[in-house]
Amino acid sequence: MEKTEILKQIKEAEARIEEMIKNAEEQRKKAVANAKLEAKKILSDAEVESLKIKKETIDKFKALIEREKEEIKAKKIKEIAEFELKGKKNTEKAVELLYKEFVGMMGHA
Repeated sequence: MEKTEILKQIKEAEARIEEMIKNAEEQRKKAVANAKLEAKKILSDAEVESLKIKKETIDKFKALIEREKEEIKAKKIKEIAEFELKGKKNTEKAVELLYKEFVGMMGHA
């Protein structure tokens, strides 16, 4: 083989290698770009899911607080009604006692 033929083959091999390197670099860039897009999608999906879970949690606790508030309100309304009933009974007893004392005082007068 002549030197020129060997040099030609070397140059052709170098050109093929450079083309392979160029293709590999393009594939690497595409893979990186795809990975970045996938990562952004994963982060976006995670954020959406996080917001959904946050809203569900807040709604759950709001409902729990509302139930507890209603239970406390019902309990206090019952206590007030019982207090009123005792007050009315005591008022009736007080009026009766005052009436008896008044009648007793009138009988002594």
